[in-house]
Amino acid sequence: MARAGTHTTDVPPGRRAQRIPARGAQPPAIGSQMMASDLLRGYEARLRDRDIRASSGPTPVRDKFKPDGNIKPFHGLTCIAWVDQGSELFQQLCDLQERLRKELEEAGLGHVFAFLEPASFHMTVCDIVASSDPIQPRHAEALIRRVQAAFAQIGKPGQVNAQIRGIGLKRTITALVRFDRERELKKVLAMEHIIKQSIRQSIDVGLTELARISSFRPFAGHISLTYCVQDPGAGSVGRIKEILLQYDKEIGEFAFSQLDLTCFPHMNVYRPVLTIDLKDGTVTRHSRRKECQHIPN
Repeated sequence: MARAGTHTTDVPPGRRAQRIPARGAQPPAIGSQMMASDLLRGYEARLRDRDIRASSGPTPVRDKFKPDGNIKPFHGLTCIAWVDQGSELFQQLCDLQERLRKELEEAGLGHVFAFLEPASFHMTVCDIVASSDPIQPRHAEALIRRVQAAFAQIGKPGQVNAQIRGIGLKRTITALVRFDRERELKKVLAMEHIIKQSIRQSIDVGLTELARISSFRPFAGHISLTYCVQDPGAGSVGRIKEILLQYDKEIGEFAFSQLDLTCFPHMNVYRPVLTIDLKDGTVTRHSRRKECQHIPN
């Protein structure tokens, strides 16, 4: 069985460079004239790229894991919403991960995947930077300042309510995050937009090295359960999809009321740097964490 490496996170309760949005682009406004079905349909189109039913099979991740499943250093900053470890959803995801592990091992496919530590379960709202090399401290500090400014702009949109429904298969096996109400999706898209626009100012003022490692993927909510670390071979893809399709259904409710800027040294550890309470707008900066040496005090 592939192993994901040693887990040392103390999470709170709770590469390509991509094109950066043009300056002046507007976030999804609450008063937008776009029909709810249009906004949600666009979001579903982004999720389709991950959906198990559209997948041609898993692709090994070479930059984050070794073929034997041992984890590699991989550094960066990302804004995430935690899956609360005290929630029913957290237990549902743990149970799902264990069932997948058992069935894949019984099918002789356990070596193809490295399973993540459950305490790392989260949904990415906005990736910032990611690289096989540590981020330079001066770049990290510039980005943290821009995200802190963005968090101040976000204010207090309130709790976000979403649904975990369906399985994704690409470089990872994921639980897909969906929104039944347009207003809930708008909250997340507005946060994503504010953060990206603020980060863009750091790049505009001369930190051109950041453009190479920036990771501005459009938001497509998912919670990663495992990474593919070996090519399963064409003959095994059908069996993998057969196992996963059993769980391609409603999994649980996902509600969150805080957003964290975290640093990570690899895919099992995420250390909070900044936290915004989405109910009252309070922003907290956390002390330096030894696992992310590139993050200044």
